[in-house]
Amino acid sequence: MDSVGVRGGRRIARSAAPAAPQPARRPNVDALPTPPGIVGMTLVVGVVLLAAIGPLLLPFGPFEQSREALRQPSPQHLLGTDEVGRDLFARVLHGLRLDLIITLVAVPVATTVGTLLGLIGIVSRSVGAMAQRLFDVLLGVPAVIMGVAIALAITPGVESVIIAVVLVTMPVFGRQARTGLLSQLHQDYVAAARVLGVPRWGMLVRHILPNVVDAILIRLAVQMAEAIIVEGGLSVIGLGIQPPQPSLGAMIKGGSAYLFDVPTYALVPVLVVLVLVVGYLMVADALNQAVLEK
Repeated sequence: MDSVGVRGGRRIARSAAPAAPQPARRPNVDALPTPPGIVGMTLVVGVVLLAAIGPLLLPFGPFEQSREALRQPSPQHLLGTDEVGRDLFARVLHGLRLDLIITLVAVPVATTVGTLLGLIGIVSRSVGAMAQRLFDVLLGVPAVIMGVAIALAITPGVESVIIAVVLVTMPVFGRQARTGLLSQLHQDYVAAARVLGVPRWGMLVRHILPNVVDAILIRLAVQMAEAIIVEGGLSVIGLGIQPPQPSLGAMIKGGSAYLFDVPTYALVPVLVVLVLVVGYLMVADALNQAVLEK
């Protein structure tokens, strides 16, 4: 409400001072000690540690062949051997490590680029509009089709999988950031920052981005799970990681032909993918519940 003061015998109106910008919120990491967060983090961290430490403790490498082809699990070969005598446990661990490296590279890159393109509309409307049209095109292409096109355009392998995951994931974060931006532009603290002369980049980095980061973190956990599925799908159809490099998707495809001879060949990679995906989704659910309770 305006107040009235007196200066030099004249009555003058003084507008109320603009509200101070809203302080930035920290990412809601308090959700992780909840039961879903604990279970999810335990699954994810356990799988990551297994992939990091496990290969160092095995006597066999993922490429060593022997005459013991298609052997059942034994003390020497904990998961048995494949059709050329390679230790399945070693190949599962190395395939898991490679899958994690791909996701830990591709998804953060997609998160950073997509979020910046989604928020850039506050600085330049034309660039923001162009970014949204790019997102429309990328979102209209299914993930597997995108992976197939990239693999055919370049060479099937780790690089094509990373590019496919980035292109499939980037527009998701861009739309998420854009939605958060539009919801924050009408808030009082943004209006106050404009009145105080805060530059647009400063407003974006100091005020808007910290207030949309919760949604970005939730989406990050979900997309990590989807990236594992995309990599597995491309490897199953032969356009992902190429042999002799181990891959969980390729092992699922190769082991399906020997399902009754060595069930662990295909079933263990499926189980590993399932555990990792469930872990990521449980972490995302815990973060989402915490945001809803704010």
